[in-house]
Amino acid sequence: MARQDPQQHAEDAAEHIRGALTTRGAEAGRSYALDLIGLAECYFLMGDVPEAVDQTHRAVDAAARTQSTRVRAQLSQLYPYTVGRSSSRTVGEARSRIREVLSAEGAT
Repeated sequence: MARQDPQQHAEDAAEHIRGALTTRGAEAGRSYALDLIGLAECYFLMGDVPEAVDQTHRAVDAAARTQSTRVRAQLSQLYPYTVGRSSSRTVGEARSRIREVLSAEGAT
């Protein structure tokens, strides 16, 4: 719903995801990484680019610690949010980190 109508639903989605992250914690591995990816997407949808970049870095860190194909697939869906904002150095760095994790998957 947040993708279809970000104005209406992205903040609510982010709130639910933040709650899930608090409940699960980093030891949840795959679920934690998926939640961070979702949270980063919500912040991109809300237009909060600095927070989106921060959450993207956290998501990339969590994704790098898993071997989950689903996490890689979700991370690849986050990538387009970083394209077209190339004038921002911080977004470019987040985009590069996503690429690194996705290309490392192909190398293993």
